Amino acid sequence: MSKGEKKRRRALDAYWSLQRAAAMAAARVDDAVQPFGLSASQYGVLDTLQQRGPVHQQELAEALGRSKAQMTAIIDALEARALVRRERHEVDRRYITVYLTEAGRVLLAEAGPARTDSILELMRELNGEQKTKLTRLCGRLLRVLDPLAEVDDTPDEGETSTVAVDDDASDDDDDHVDTETPIETSPS
Repeated sequence: MSKGEKKRRRALDAYWSLQRAAAMAAARVDDAVQPFGLSASQYGVLDTLQQRGPVHQQELAEALGRSKAQMTAIIDALEARALVRRERHEVDRRYITVYLTEAGRVLLAEAGPARTDSILELMRELNGEQKTKLTRLCGRLLRVLDPLAEVDDTPDEGETSTVAVDDDASDDDDDHVDTETPIETSPS
């Protein structure tokens, strides 16, 4: 296999692994909030509103990576349960702001610990340096995919890492194998 074919294969393998891990992780988090009658996307809307306050519906769609139609369906479902409310702007009726209701706050507080526990259980498979490296690598991809978005890929306070992700690495470095922080897998 030529060097170019190896690079191509590694890129495809990395993408496949990323896609599969993301889908399986999302399903696990979705399972954690389902007993509360929420999907992961609905939880994301409630959480975003809690963090940011009232938000324009289009901004929610952008923040959560959803289409306008998907966001409308998500908000419709939440509004039907009185977890959020929508208000149209007085002058520009196309401008819709979404608000978190008290019922939404209560449900978010109830579902939050289950979601957090699910995420922490999943991330226990990685040590601190691996988590930091994963955050930085995902941040790098996010900066490429959405250059206008602000990406925070810095370690949490008190968390340090000796693992560096070279943001200027060329494709020639593709043959480098990271032996500093192997990811151990647990038997199924």
